[in-house]
Amino acid sequence: MIRWLSAGLFVCAIAVAAFGYGVLAHKDDLFPVPLMREVQRDLRALVVNDLALDTVRHAAPVETLLPDRLAPGLLAISGADTDFHPVVRVVDRKGAVVQRWRPDWFALFDDIAFVPEARRPKAAPNAYPHGLAVLPDGGIVLNFEHLATAAYDACGGLRWALPNLGHHSVHVTETGEIWVAAEVYHDADPVPYANHRAPLRAWTAQRISADGQVLETIDIIALLERLGLRGLLHLSTQMQRETEVTGDTLHLNDVETFPEGLASGIFTPGDLMLSLRNINTVLVLDRETGAVLFQSTGQVLRHHDPDFVAGDRISVFDNNNTLPAREPVPASRVVEIDARTGALTEVLSGAPGAAAGGEPFFTDIMGSHQRLANGNILVASGAEGRLLEFLADGRLAWRYSNRISEDRNGWIYDALLLPPDMDAGFFEEARAACGG
Repeated sequence: MIRWLSAGLFVCAIAVAAFGYGVLAHKDDLFPVPLMREVQRDLRALVVNDLALDTVRHAAPVETLLPDRLAPGLLAISGADTDFHPVVRVVDRKGAVVQRWRPDWFALFDDIAFVPEARRPKAAPNAYPHGLAVLPDGGIVLNFEHLATAAYDACGGLRWALPNLGHHSVHVTETGEIWVAAEVYHDADPVPYANHRAPLRAWTAQRISADGQVLETIDIIALLERLGLRGLLHLSTQMQRETEVTGDTLHLNDVETFPEGLASGIFTPGDLMLSLRNINTVLVLDRETGAVLFQSTGQVLRHHDPDFVAGDRISVFDNNNTLPAREPVPASRVVEIDARTGALTEVLSGAPGAAAGGEPFFTDIMGSHQRLANGNILVASGAEGRLLEFLADGRLAWRYSNRISEDRNGWIYDALLLPPDMDAGFFEEARAACGG
């Protein structure tokens, strides 16, 4: 009896000690919390990349509902191929492939020590392109998500690659310079920011020359400190009396500049827009003075892809991620924010039944949109593997599913409508120029 009682007390003592250590480990990020976090990240990456599938909703992979209302031009689409390898395709409205790249992260660098060991991809599906631009000569620039930025010619030849942990966003200016979102990963303390601790993703905005030289790197955490926006840095804390933060605190997912030729009473060409998903914030900065010209915080939920549009408005793909709640049905949307007043207008809803002739859409992560010259809106619903073109009144005009099997779609990472002069003949000439 005494032996059983002693054993019971011993087990209880171990349980109490384990519980106490668990609380302390979670608070101070002690072993095995960092390991568990990396395992969780890898499992999530496995689901997102290797098993990035959505059940097929439509009989045909391509369907044209309103052929006379489509915007002209081919479409560039990056996504999972039938073998799960990343692929970038240029397709026509019937889905026929005009141009193709199969970018390979593993062929970029002899030494990948710049990628944290626990985050190094093991196979092609785990090194996928997120962030894409088609260049005037028919080449492309893309980011391998959280790994690198790379440029390819129209024949698929590598032009250059940067070990910058690039991700999400690629924006090419009128002068040919390239802005991307990138990262500095701190896997051990101390980190160079007050009230932050490792592991920490310190996001940067990088300006890159057409030949792949880094011209400027903007530290986003330091930038927010300088702007007097320290409160935005600590929104992820949950402690009652402490505000120290760690991990992916901001999640920069878009960087772009105000374009030439777009009239504005607020912005001038070159002003810089930053999209910070994890704090639901969009900022526009004066490149000359560094002043904040526009700020929206809390009007969208886990958004992507803010774009400047006419009338001093900013168009945003609002993922509107309300998961895990299932009621009402989660639905993404496209909104406009008036930069003068801050007023938000919903211009396209992915909610079921939102518009007669419409189409529901929802993607919890990724996703993008493009406001087209004829007034239509192109939506890439990434996690659904679908590309949708809507009229301004919400009616669906065309849809494309990234079909990788009879009953599955592969994810779409990026999509954009190309200018009409980038037709099949254009890409044929581009391949001839590089010997393809």
